[in-house]
Amino acid sequence: MPRTLSLVIVVLVWAAIYLPWLGTSGLRSEEGHRVLPAVEMLNSGDYLVPHIGGQPYLRKPPLINWLVAASFKILGQRNEWSARFPSVVAVLIVGIVFATLTPAILGEHGSLAAALAWLTSLGMVEKGRMIEIEAVYVSLFAFAFLCWLAWWRTKRSLWLTWIVPWIFLGLGLLAKGPALLFFFYAVVVMILFRTKRLSEIFCFQHSLGILAMLAIFAAWAVPFSRATQAAQISHTWSNELLNRFTGSEGTFNDWLLNFPLSFAYFLPFGLALPFVRLSKMPNEDSAIARGLFFGSAVPLLLVLILPGAIQRYIMPTLIPACCFLGLAVRSDAFEWKIPRALVVTLMLIIAMGAMIIFPWRSATVQKERPGYDRDAASINQAIPDDEKLFVISPGYQPLLFYVHAPIIYLTQASELPQTAHFALVRRELKNNAQLLLRTKKFRGEEMLLYQMNL
Repeated sequence: MPRTLSLVIVVLVWAAIYLPWLGTSGLRSEEGHRVLPAVEMLNSGDYLVPHIGGQPYLRKPPLINWLVAASFKILGQRNEWSARFPSVVAVLIVGIVFATLTPAILGEHGSLAAALAWLTSLGMVEKGRMIEIEAVYVSLFAFAFLCWLAWWRTKRSLWLTWIVPWIFLGLGLLAKGPALLFFFYAVVVMILFRTKRLSEIFCFQHSLGILAMLAIFAAWAVPFSRATQAAQISHTWSNELLNRFTGSEGTFNDWLLNFPLSFAYFLPFGLALPFVRLSKMPNEDSAIARGLFFGSAVPLLLVLILPGAIQRYIMPTLIPACCFLGLAVRSDAFEWKIPRALVVTLMLIIAMGAMIIFPWRSATVQKERPGYDRDAASINQAIPDDEKLFVISPGYQPLLFYVHAPIIYLTQASELPQTAHFALVRRELKNNAQLLLRTKKFRGEEMLLYQMNL
């Protein structure tokens, strides 16, 4: 199969799944936490410390906020489509990397199969059409792992193999912290162990790669810690970690659902994996496949048994699973216990269903924003174009993304300047202020728009 044809197929499948009605639905799930800091970065010029509602947002590193802000700036528009653009581009680049970098280890057909498995996996289709951390975070994991695997397998320079992938890991730390290192090293160590080359991990170049990774993270983390209170950062991040181990924010039923929902993330290509027979692969491919399998299965299970786990936490294991499928396709290492045509048909039905259902859902079921657009439209209509909006301690309010007026955040009403004409608050104002509207409650709280100095 010509390499150009593989690329054309990858781009067409990506475009069919990820672009239709991308910006139709309003912000949902955690998208506001990725978008609102980006807006404040552009307004304030402070790209070091993410803010939401004028307060530091310390729960996640800022890479995703930087990408959204860059997308707004480059595309020249601030809407849902431009906010989600970094996610869909990251997904496409991984597909291209599969199609161009991995044929040396997966073969032409195997690399295309792996790329299509990546593009059509239900987990990635769900997250890749949103501006969530996972699409970018898992893509950075993919860049690091695929580069390492391809260059290690083809015995390229140690400087290339053991340094460049760690640059992507450094960026991954800026996306979601150190979790991707757990998945990355689990697979790498298992592959090296299975191929009896474990000693290679102790090379000097690997040490330099780790230093490069830490330097990338430290370039942000050091000035960030100086600009904020270290105790507050430590408290926030320790609470995040503690919740993963205790499950204090979830329920037992949510935890049980992680297992079937996580399996769904690997559909449709996961239907073919039970029929793979490693004995049909060449010895070295078989050893690498075993490393891919155990190096992803073990961390997947360890993560899912955590009381506070959510199924999206295991998404980095999609990459070694796609590689595993690609090796099987390369050697035709399948033993079909049921008709192959039936399995392939089911896979195609699921893939086509994802290609139709996810865009359709964005254009219909999720099209109605949960009151954001109506409340924001009322605020936009009430405030003249030349006026500023003073917002007092709003907390997390996604509707602010849709407000057109320049926003100035304050912590208390006493900070309102004499020249202020419009204020959005959570508590009533009485001094020479007229209530214009109340917003729909979000997480139990409403906002009140006042006009002052009448």
